Amino acid sequence: MSSDAADEALVLRYQRGDRGAFAQLVRRYQVPVYNFVLRELGSALPAHEVAQEVFLGVIREGVRFNFDTPFATRLFSIAMRLVREERARMPPRVARSTDDRAPESGLSAVSGPHETLEDSTVRAVDELPEDQKDVFLLREVADLPFSEIARVTAQTETAVKVHMHHALSRLRGALQDFEEYRRALR
Repeated sequence: MSSDAADEALVLRYQRGDRGAFAQLVRRYQVPVYNFVLRELGSALPAHEVAQEVFLGVIREGVRFNFDTPFATRLFSIAMRLVREERARMPPRVARSTDDRAPESGLSAVSGPHETLEDSTVRAVDELPEDQKDVFLLREVADLPFSEIARVTAQTETAVKVHMHHALSRLRGALQDFEEYRRALR
């Protein structure tokens, strides 16, 4: 992603009426925001709508942006709030039976011998508890540092690191059939 200074300069230009500056921010962040929201919600249609709402939130808050928080942190705070609102409106996930869960990881067993690493990873991330999933995606998709993830999720930095540790442990267990990738997650 871009530097905080470049983002702040664009926000300042936007606050002064430069709509092109806002367009640059959208171009810079539309893919990371959409990918984050899509991974959080697991469905393209609500993800597209929520991602649009994130940038509408930036428009609403643009005049009040105070530069105490990096733009990316503020942007993903808006995204996280909207994701949580959308999750609350979505029907609960269908509970999996204990027969199709891997006992050592607490995640579903691999669905077949031809499942790809990508399929397994997507499934494993989807099955993380929400607090771990939030932290993992903010770190890996949004590329935020732990201190900023703590701000976005309203937790301590230590709690964020604990959630990340647990998420990585679960992912390692879920991806143990892909040995070379399991080693990379350490």
